[in-house]
Amino acid sequence: MTGEPESLAATEPLAVRRARHNFDRLIMLSDGVFAIAMTLLALDVRVPAGSEAHLASLWVALKPVLSAYALSFLVISAYWLLHRRSMAVILRVDAIAAVLNLLVLGLVSLLPAGTRLASSGQAMSPGLGLYAGLVIAIGAAMACFWGYAALIGRLVSAEVGRRERWVTFLGVLLSAPLFLLLTIGGHVPPGVVPAVLLVLFVVGWLILQRLSREPPAKPRPVPDAGAAKP
Repeated sequence: MTGEPESLAATEPLAVRRARHNFDRLIMLSDGVFAIAMTLLALDVRVPAGSEAHLASLWVALKPVLSAYALSFLVISAYWLLHRRSMAVILRVDAIAAVLNLLVLGLVSLLPAGTRLASSGQAMSPGLGLYAGLVIAIGAAMACFWGYAALIGRLVSAEVGRRERWVTFLGVLLSAPLFLLLTIGGHVPPGVVPAVLLVLFVVGWLILQRLSREPPAKPRPVPDAGAAKP
């Protein structure tokens, strides 16, 4: 069955096996890339050369690096949660969906390098602009992946309503530019950006969940049995 772990069972039809294989391998590759990207962020958390071995001085030296680490870890976590949410309702993948997913993973893989570049410069530096563009590009790629699966390719469960499909597409597409505008563009102090971004993500997630709910069906009026009598 699609979505179950890989097995060596040879009793299922070949078409079913291929569909399950493609789906499972895509999920495993995606989780691996997200996990490796998170791990690589920690490799850049190093004590700068020449720092004094005192807690206060170490904190001052590590604060920009830790802030950049927390920001990118939060960004990757948010995109992983969105990816997990999407894959929970996608029943199968085709070639186009696989290519779009690979595009998402390729951009996510660049985040550790983008974090290093952004943290080495000053506020509003070209490196920070490149980092912001990368975060927005990941959101756009993920929106394309979901939009194709939900609105064009018909790869998601029929239980997912049209409202939820469009709300998710627009939410993923617009969240990154809006959040970055409110934090980096709003000149929020770098050390506070991760906390503000976390609050924005939680609020945005709750709004997305609420807007995705289909409105309750209106009860049909019950015909008056007495009115039908002559």
